[in-house]
Amino acid sequence: MGYLAPGERDAPGGILGLETQEEINCNSGRMIYGILKILVRFGFFCYYREVRWEGLEHIPKDKPVMLLPNHQNALLDPLLYAAYAPAARPWFLTRADVFTRPWLKRFFRMLHMIPIYRLRDGRDNLKYNEGIFDSCADLFRENAQLLLFPEANHNLRRQVRPLSKGFTRILQASLEKYPDLDIQIVPVGINYQQAAGFPDSVCFRFGKQIAVSDYFANQQDGHWVTTLKETVFSSLTRLTTHIPPEADYEQLAASLEEVPADFLQPDTVNDYILDKHSELPRRQNTWSRLHRILRPFFTLWNLPVLLAWKWIAANKVWEPEFLSTFRFGYAFLVYPLYFTILGIALSFFAGTGYALAGVLLLFLFNLLYVKTGQAAT
Repeated sequence: MGYLAPGERDAPGGILGLETQEEINCNSGRMIYGILKILVRFGFFCYYREVRWEGLEHIPKDKPVMLLPNHQNALLDPLLYAAYAPAARPWFLTRADVFTRPWLKRFFRMLHMIPIYRLRDGRDNLKYNEGIFDSCADLFRENAQLLLFPEANHNLRRQVRPLSKGFTRILQASLEKYPDLDIQIVPVGINYQQAAGFPDSVCFRFGKQIAVSDYFANQQDGHWVTTLKETVFSSLTRLTTHIPPEADYEQLAASLEEVPADFLQPDTVNDYILDKHSELPRRQNTWSRLHRILRPFFTLWNLPVLLAWKWIAANKVWEPEFLSTFRFGYAFLVYPLYFTILGIALSFFAGTGYALAGVLLLFLFNLLYVKTGQAAT
């Protein structure tokens, strides 16, 4: 089955970039995807103090699913889900401006990333979304998982932003093409202890599924889109920390950080925000003293890597939302090289055996530093 709408093959970004489903599911593509998933998941294990998943039972295994998370931490949000997802290969709707070259189109397609066009991509390009929506309907027909961010932008603020209606357009197009589809929406709260900090912890909370047909059946009254958006928004404000717009955001956020609050428990943090008499869950400081003791040694033994990162963070990271994305990507690529160079250097002075032991001890030391740490800037 092909996923290109008629006459759309020459769209900017190539729409989906490949001709047939057989090309997408080729053995080499699956193998590369599987290897990358293992490597990235191992990278996250080394990068995060904790990656927690709660409520996975709310994701149906035998129905089409649209996952709708809040969006704080740039590319790390979809990467984390892709690395740990219970589905073998979920699909991701991605901003179209990253699909700039043919090889990128094919690479992103292999990773199950689908471009979506926004007004900022040019009004003339919006017509290509019709082909995208048609492709999403075909994926839903195969009981696929499709993830997109309904806020349509990212921001580090602990606040759910107004939802765009893009996800409802996809749902409407899918149900008009296949009226019998039983599409389930699963809201997802992505919670970071300190999204731009390191080491950090993250918790994915999956909300109860929402049957789209219950809302779409009442489309004649013209309010089903608004009602569905309100339902998803309300669910997200319970699955992640949400400081209401009418509150003094800066003051309240600063007071929560000062406690410090345990943002991996958003339900109880939200209760405190709404009622100051509620008990506020506090971040556990287990191992933090050991972490402080380890910090100077971590800095000394990783000095070349840290100095280069300091320069990159100061000169190449244009948005704070991308700080953790760049830091993770940098560590993921640089540390294997650093360990290799260090091992080669040590082998000249102490032999291969001692060199391997030294590199392994440094890796374990760094891992201990991460696992005993609390998020810090």
